[in-house]
Amino acid sequence: MKKIINFTKNNVLLILTSFLLAFIPLYPKIPLLDIKNTWVYIRVEDFVVLFVLFFWVSLLLRKKVTLKTPLTVSILFFWIIGAIATVHGIVLFFPGLADVFPNVAFLTFIRHLEYMSLFFVAFSAIRSKKSIDTVIVVLLSTLLAVFLYGMGQRYFGFPAYLTMNEEFAKGLAIQLSSLSRVPSTFAGHYDLAAYLVLMIPIVVSLVFGIKNWFGKIALSVLSLMGVALLFMTVSRVSVFVLVIALLIVFLFQKKKILIYSFPLLLVVGFAFFVFQPSLLARFGNTVREIDVLVDVKTGDAIGQVRFVDTAPYLKGKILKQTRVRDKEQVDQVLTGDISKLEIPQEEASGTAKKKPLKFPSKIPLVVATNVSTGENLPQGTGYINLSLSPVVQRLGNFYYELAPNLSTTTSAEVIVLHGDFLVKKASAYDLSFTTRFQGEWPHAIDNFERNVFLGSGYGSVSLAVDNNYLRILGETGLFGLASFFGIFLVAGVYISRVLPDVDSKKTKSFVLGFVAGVFGLALNATLIDVFEASKIAFVLWILLGVVLGTLSLYAKQNINIYAELKKIALSSWAFASYLTLLAVAIFSQMISNYFVGDDFTWFRWAADCTGTTCLPTLDKVLRFFTESGGFFYRPGAKIYFTMMYSTFWLNQLVYHIISIGLHLLVAVLFFLLAKKIFKSNVYAGLASVLFLIMSGAYEAVFWISATGYLFNAVFALLAILLFALWLERKRNIYYALSIIFVILGMFFHEMGIITPFLMILYKFIKDDNFSFTNTFNKISYSFILAPIPIYIIFRFLSNSHWSGGDYSYNLL
Repeated sequence: MKKIINFTKNNVLLILTSFLLAFIPLYPKIPLLDIKNTWVYIRVEDFVVLFVLFFWVSLLLRKKVTLKTPLTVSILFFWIIGAIATVHGIVLFFPGLADVFPNVAFLTFIRHLEYMSLFFVAFSAIRSKKSIDTVIVVLLSTLLAVFLYGMGQRYFGFPAYLTMNEEFAKGLAIQLSSLSRVPSTFAGHYDLAAYLVLMIPIVVSLVFGIKNWFGKIALSVLSLMGVALLFMTVSRVSVFVLVIALLIVFLFQKKKILIYSFPLLLVVGFAFFVFQPSLLARFGNTVREIDVLVDVKTGDAIGQVRFVDTAPYLKGKILKQTRVRDKEQVDQVLTGDISKLEIPQEEASGTAKKKPLKFPSKIPLVVATNVSTGENLPQGTGYINLSLSPVVQRLGNFYYELAPNLSTTTSAEVIVLHGDFLVKKASAYDLSFTTRFQGEWPHAIDNFERNVFLGSGYGSVSLAVDNNYLRILGETGLFGLASFFGIFLVAGVYISRVLPDVDSKKTKSFVLGFVAGVFGLALNATLIDVFEASKIAFVLWILLGVVLGTLSLYAKQNINIYAELKKIALSSWAFASYLTLLAVAIFSQMISNYFVGDDFTWFRWAADCTGTTCLPTLDKVLRFFTESGGFFYRPGAKIYFTMMYSTFWLNQLVYHIISIGLHLLVAVLFFLLAKKIFKSNVYAGLASVLFLIMSGAYEAVFWISATGYLFNAVFALLAILLFALWLERKRNIYYALSIIFVILGMFFHEMGIITPFLMILYKFIKDDNFSFTNTFNKISYSFILAPIPIYIIFRFLSNSHWSGGDYSYNLL
């Protein structure tokens, strides 16, 4: 008894931390206190956390614990940015905005303090290297309980307590149907999926960290239980990021097993897809190609149209026909009210002859619930670049089936609408993606644009943005997002420096699994607000405190975090990130620009090429290399435009994104080449930034017709870099690849012919004893020029123009 009392006295924080790790995921979100202007409630977990924080503060005042942790400064800086952004938003923006309230903003800010404060509690709780064992037992037991309760919901009618809408959030006990997505003890299936993304990599990683085979089997079974439960949530993004997180675990633990993990994951995934077909169906419905009915005059979408057999469908149905002149009248019919339609005079006359309907074998049908993907969305939403989608056919009428429960002014079940319509082949998002792209994300971006540095303050965005990074930008701006990333960057630096000193394989496996799980959550946050979900946020910050607290016991020396951050800020990866951000900032506004100038020359060629005179695919590609037909000799560019035009038609968005991506890749490769010449990341970074923004390169980005030039630049720089590696390491694979890239560059643009000379120029710059005679006496250097005469011969035989450029007429 005395030992128990002493253990409790010496490990109160560890006991409280372990209790929170079990209580928060398992206790349902039943509201206690209402909050004005929102349907988020104060719950039991908030009072439990508040009690723990008060106890920790009492220890801090008595100097039993300390605020000194690797993340103290980073977290405090994030809090300060959040406070400034919120006060700034309440004072300047809230008075002119609808549905935003200062009390909600203040409580949202307090909630973020509440989440992150548990990091300090957990960090202080770890006083012994063996404390991690207690945490592991609690986590595994909790995960098992979450799984069992989820099974109870699916098969035995256990109640669910959800917060996915205002009514559910009142604490109603809901019994799920057999087709419902399982939330287990969480407030929604997405929250459960995010929790599993964090937990399963830890469990799998622990399999490699223990020697007992019984323990390995038990952990493997528990991880499979977690995966089975994840499939029951039917969360596509969580399944995808879990696969990536597990691959990271295998990479960390044993690189060889990574090779065998791919078929294993495929087999396990196939098995679960068989037993959970709804998840496979959701993946298939993410983006679908459908026929969309469009009004000719306005270009507005009416809905998805499908062609059905006439006789079986119309049998026993009451029909009525009417003529519509515009989209407004179409919308009037779609609501079931056709009494107010203006009937043309000749039709209203009693002497007018009514034309009988002539039924074709198949009729175009739009049904009341039928929109972009068949889900309950407003008509005409969710389509991808509908205005530029190809036209399939023109229609003089379509059949509209009214909803059976719709209050209408007619007894008809089907109405035939006569007018002028088009059928377009378009791609459509499903409901969840449409909600994000057309609702929540634009709203968050609007909040961000009010002040790009501080955002519009906490509480200025909706409860579900479904992109945690856009939420942070909208609420706290660039400063908030940078400081949030800074917390995890500092944590990553600390973990990477201390982890090699950890002599416990179990502890190291736990840390590696946690890192993989956090990486999975970071990916999950692109489509789900995982860092805002209370159960996920509490567990995440507690585990981060446990991990860093444990590692602090293994640290052999003080780590200068800021010196490490300086190294990272000047690393090659950092400069690649800077170039990416700069490219997005400069060029992102142009992706909506339409095509100009020579772009249409290529599209005219691509349109002709995809006509009836085109050869089969393989023959077509071969002809690109042997026949120019009076056009450019750029077979690589022709292949690119053929594929792009047949796939994306005149969707300028895709073409511009690829051009910007290629220009960014050229800038990054230019940085790597400049780094070899200057021997300095700073000078190379400055040179690459100047290259990225210089006006001479803008035409290659703005004009789609210059995409071949960008491909050529990529291949030329790759050839030079590989040639440089061959000079340094004398590995023939680098030499062979450099020759291949020289050839590829020539096939995309004529400028590729100078790449071999640039390679020789590089050797001239790097070699102080360079001699042209000695260089070209070596076959390896002379062979670099060999692709040039081969290219010239192919170009000549292909009947490409020579004088005056490719746009001139061939007068010979």
